[in-house]
Amino acid sequence: MSKNCPVFLTLQLIAHKWSVRILRNLLRAEKNTMRFGQLQKSLDGITQRELTKHLREFEKAGIVERTVYPEVPPRVEYRLTRIGHSLLKPVEEISVWAENNAAFVQKKRQEFEARATKRPRARAA
Repeated sequence: MSKNCPVFLTLQLIAHKWSVRILRNLLRAEKNTMRFGQLQKSLDGITQRELTKHLREFEKAGIVERTVYPEVPPRVEYRLTRIGHSLLKPVEEISVWAENNAAFVQKKRQEFEARATKRPRARAA
């Protein structure tokens, strides 16, 4: 798959553990807008650096718009763009799929790992 492939580019944006959560929280926010601090608080465990990195990638891709207000301290808000709103259905579908299948996937991973640890290892010649 080429790095210019639309599927690759899209997955590169949303395949990180925080990406879908960030988008989902913005999609569910009033007016689809949140201040940086609100967004960080809504994502238990994310660091400021990690959130900043994701928001910059979304902004670069045109998914999120960043607005800085000339106040002290500065107020920064993030809002979904029109193209960002178009992610609502796929993000929700991924979330529903994950919730419906998480236990099954985890069980299969555990079964696979259990089999893998029982296999004899091939010797190098």
